[in-house]
Amino acid sequence: AVVSTQSTGEMKVTIPEIAWHNRDPVFSADFSLGDGAQWRMATAGADSDVKMWRVVPHREGKDADITFLSNLRRHSNTVNCVRFSPSGLLLASGGDDGAMFLWHERQDKNDANSFGDDESDNNKEHWVAFKMLRGHIEDVMDLSWSPDGKMIVSGSIDNSAIVWEVKTGKKLQLLKEHSHYVQGVAWDPLGEFLCTLSSDRSLLVYEAARGNLLFNVAKTRPDKKRKKTEEAEQGEKSNRLFVEEGATKYFRRLDFSPDGAFLIAPAGQVTTNDDVQFATFLFSRSDFKRPVCHFPGPQKPVCAVRCCPVLFEYRNKESKKPFSLPYRMIYAVASLSELFIYDTEQLAPFCSVSNIHYACITDLAWSSNGRVLMLTSYDGFCTILSFDQDELGVPYSAQASQINSPRMLLKPKPKKNKSSPKTVENKSPDKMQVDDTPAAAPAESCTTPKRLVEHPALSTSLNNKLLTNEVRRITPTKVEDLLKDRESSPAMVIVADDSSDCVKPAAKPSRRIGLTKVD
Repeated sequence: AVVSTQSTGEMKVTIPEIAWHNRDPVFSADFSLGDGAQWRMATAGADSDVKMWRVVPHREGKDADITFLSNLRRHSNTVNCVRFSPSGLLLASGGDDGAMFLWHERQDKNDANSFGDDESDNNKEHWVAFKMLRGHIEDVMDLSWSPDGKMIVSGSIDNSAIVWEVKTGKKLQLLKEHSHYVQGVAWDPLGEFLCTLSSDRSLLVYEAARGNLLFNVAKTRPDKKRKKTEEAEQGEKSNRLFVEEGATKYFRRLDFSPDGAFLIAPAGQVTTNDDVQFATFLFSRSDFKRPVCHFPGPQKPVCAVRCCPVLFEYRNKESKKPFSLPYRMIYAVASLSELFIYDTEQLAPFCSVSNIHYACITDLAWSSNGRVLMLTSYDGFCTILSFDQDELGVPYSAQASQINSPRMLLKPKPKKNKSSPKTVENKSPDKMQVDDTPAAAPAESCTTPKRLVEHPALSTSLNNKLLTNEVRRITPTKVEDLLKDRESSPAMVIVADDSSDCVKPAAKPSRRIGLTKVD
């Protein structure tokens, strides 16, 4: 299907007729760094394999070209997550066997520095597992790399998250404050925080360096300033922020914005007068105690969030904006049956894709230039969204003096009181001299991308300066109502005919997609 989102380009939606993992569920995907014309992509599935692909997006009226590159076989059970390191040289995978594998591409086919080599002759690339990490006693559900690629955190259904040192394979921190499955993990791009989201309906924020628990976010609290005037009328009380166990099926994959200013958490719910709506929460890094706003709309719980790695210029610099930022950020939000694409220029989503899969969506992945978005699904198929040059916007260009290495910014100062969570000390070293590239990895050097773009607006409190009154006053509203009241350019909504459910289909899903333009 071809969808026009604005006059400068066309968004293209494709569901390739590919048996990605022998028609078994596809649970995860991730892109490596690309050259702008093609990308290497890894997928993980229920067939116990990790597969590597070459993706060439739509161009000159042709469909996306996808080529099989390699089959990575080391796991003994379903693989739930794959993530490339920031340099793109290493790949991490975790699965139901409780093991994590670290992979790198082998340039010399006769290299003997890997174990258990059974490479297939059909492989065009040769990837080997140079390290196996064992510490979880149950399924590994999610992974996230540190910004420098020297460490990685894993979340498991054994109710814990583990921080690993990549070079040595040692466990640096064991985070076990959750009482149920850890279904999502995220590492702050500025290197200061670690976040975990669990089916125990809580979001935990840790100090990345030492593993100290800083915030435990689970419930909303009535605003003390409004308590005397409105609570009696509306019956305002504390409510759970996140949906109950099992609502999101498998994952609660959260993500930080590329500049580290915001944390976007899925699996949210908003309760108003006993009416519960599913939502996505946005937290400010200056205060994780409560979300600064939420984005309602999905008909089913949100299971994954992925931010576009590219910052963009504002489309309309004169219009009122929800966030006082010098640039515009884009992020994709996937419920079990729908995809919404938001930006920080408006409160409503500017794109919606629904009912393209018979089963639930499991993961999202952006290409490094922000022009390709990948969706994986339990039905064994994947959807590729391709965007033309500048269709999502003009990339934000800052002066060289404004781009610095990631550093601690807007460090929160939680007050110590009786209600604050117990601090868990960890004996891990403050500084670790490790190397992202193992002995068996290629000798090619790669610098970690500089992700922080500084601006005077970021030097003050995000809660007071970056958020306008429009965001502070946002209330649970259907997406249709938000779309009617938007002030930006017209949005495009993609709608299909049939309803979707999280069950494995007996036949291939229909490729017919109905298009509806919202004026």
